[in-house]
Amino acid sequence: MRQVFRRVLDKKGKILVMEIPAPGCGRDQVLVASRYTVISVGTEGATLGKTFPELAKQTLRDPWMRSAVKNLIFGASPETIKNIVWDEMTQMRVIGYSGSGVILETGENVSGIQKGDRVAFAAQGHAEIVAPSSNLTVPIPDTVSFQDAAFVTVGGIAMQGVRRAEIQLGERVAVIGLGLVGQLVCQLVNAAGGHVIGVDVDPKRLDELGAIIPHAGKVDAGCSNTVQTVLSMTGGFGADAVIVCAASKDPSIANQAMKMSRKQGRVVFVGIVKMDLERMPFFRNELDLRFSRAYGPGSYDADYESGRTYYPQHYVRWTEQRNLSEFIRLLQEGRVRVQPMIGGIFSIEEAQKAYDKLSDGSLPGTSALLEYEAGNEATRRRTISIPLTSRIREGRINIGLIGCGNFTRSTHLPNLHKNEAFQISAIASATGSSAASVVSRYGVGRSTTDYHDILSDPEIDAVLIATRHHTHGPIACEALNAGKHVLVEKPAVLNWEQYNELERTLLETDRVYMVGYNRRYAPVAVELKKCIKDDLGLIVQYQVCVPEIPPDHWTLNPTEGGGRLIGEAEHFFDFINFLAGGSPTRVTARCIIQESETIYSQFNFMVDLEYENRALGTVTYTSYAAVGCSRETIIVYQGQKTMTIDGFKKLMIRGDIKKTHRSPFADMGHRAELDYFAASIKEGSNMQPVNLLAASRTSLRAMDSLKAEKKGS
Repeated sequence: MRQVFRRVLDKKGKILVMEIPAPGCGRDQVLVASRYTVISVGTEGATLGKTFPELAKQTLRDPWMRSAVKNLIFGASPETIKNIVWDEMTQMRVIGYSGSGVILETGENVSGIQKGDRVAFAAQGHAEIVAPSSNLTVPIPDTVSFQDAAFVTVGGIAMQGVRRAEIQLGERVAVIGLGLVGQLVCQLVNAAGGHVIGVDVDPKRLDELGAIIPHAGKVDAGCSNTVQTVLSMTGGFGADAVIVCAASKDPSIANQAMKMSRKQGRVVFVGIVKMDLERMPFFRNELDLRFSRAYGPGSYDADYESGRTYYPQHYVRWTEQRNLSEFIRLLQEGRVRVQPMIGGIFSIEEAQKAYDKLSDGSLPGTSALLEYEAGNEATRRRTISIPLTSRIREGRINIGLIGCGNFTRSTHLPNLHKNEAFQISAIASATGSSAASVVSRYGVGRSTTDYHDILSDPEIDAVLIATRHHTHGPIACEALNAGKHVLVEKPAVLNWEQYNELERTLLETDRVYMVGYNRRYAPVAVELKKCIKDDLGLIVQYQVCVPEIPPDHWTLNPTEGGGRLIGEAEHFFDFINFLAGGSPTRVTARCIIQESETIYSQFNFMVDLEYENRALGTVTYTSYAAVGCSRETIIVYQGQKTMTIDGFKKLMIRGDIKKTHRSPFADMGHRAELDYFAASIKEGSNMQPVNLLAASRTSLRAMDSLKAEKKGS
């Protein structure tokens, strides 16, 4: 299928139409053949207009991202930094967010809609086939056209802004910024019984508003007396509500919104404007300042937007989906009109032309539509062959990658490409878009959205699994049963059910299985292991100092990520197992849970490990450490010696001998891990499942310990 992308390194406004494999249909998803998608001159134009320096500046405004970038610069090698930056600059970016089409397939958990139904969808790009979740899909009545319904997401955004303003009959509402969203906000305010006052610097947009709502007030924001004009139109009292739909770096817009509001009025920000606010308008008028986020409750909730959970109407009246559905109803009743805002209709091949015309102002209206052919089932191909830029190399292990996230693109792909033992034969990604920028760069012969295509290929010897955590165990079992050697990123499993199934599969198959515990292959780890004596007692303290990540990050989701203990701590348990030469016989965990946290979202825990061979280990994982502390520090005590690994850059040995092994950059063992995987495949692996899964078993026992502690408290 064809999809529209943008790239950071391309010229301003540059987009590409690429052929990628069609997405699959998950159990909570709907597969839709697009008929129309909307191009917004405001939202998408602003995105295309951003240069790489602007995007970098925007990223660094986030404190967590600043910390991550700082750690990268001071801890990673120049080559690693180059790979990450290059990936960021060349990665294809999906663009587009609103459309309509016909259902091709529904997931097993989807009800109320079926194959052949006409639907509108949100949060999907400009593509011939899309796979929105059921919560972001709404039916289209026969009396509403595909063209009109394609505006559903923009309508949902506008509707949520109006809901946040709590408009009542007869209220005067000023709408600043009459782009696509602003025009729809005006129509919704009018439908709600409010008196509209449109404010914009573009006379053409004011005229367009007048054509849709003849009795609306119109104010030229380019004049010096904008605020006074609005006050005059409201009898000197000011607007009951002001809804800001503009997108600008001009701080005067937000302050004008305050000044044109009545006392105890509401000011709602839908668009993105600079918030350099004056205090006195707030103080004098006792204003309510509100923000509108996307298109309703459910926005940025991964469980809701993926379709895994549902907000009951009794408790959440207007969710994202209900806002979308209500917008379609208003279209059906003719209370909202979108046709006057359509500047042109283009085929997907003409996407660049559409963007160019919108950006240079040569199109009327505030949007354009991309049109897609009906009934083209050939676009449903989930696997496509890519013209190779490098030849197939004989005698190498053909490996397929399942998952193409940031870490795979910045670390695994460059390392595999340089490793003489491997040939990258295929990449599977959920949507196909994340792999779009790398398949040709690394000479990959095939891109697919169905990882079963890789598992069923007899020419592929091994797979590297780097999907989201909850899929690691099931996909590994499938791969082993398909006769593939497996290297899977941690965690190996998320729960005991997955653990038991994986253990059974390992007993029944003879393929090499490895989890990506790369730290044991790091140069300083190898040197440290040489110093460990098997017949002496051993104490290991593994300290991990981390900044907290946003609470809505997918790794903290119990369903997808499992939390930090399950999702990340396996690394540290494996490392202590590696030094102790065995599996712990006793695992005890403790944590500090704040009032708003759960055992999955907390960042501060300690896990004590006891071994039969007189070894003790402790993992301390905390977000309480001072800024600047090494992320990972391992201190080992044995036989009057103290051995310390600092950030995987330095190993210090103190005791009867004093040695220091130092590297200017951290080497976490990722390359050596691949070498070991290749050697295991060629030489065969005799490790038993009980040893292969020792770290997973440890993390699950630690989680059980935390649950027991919480239950007991």
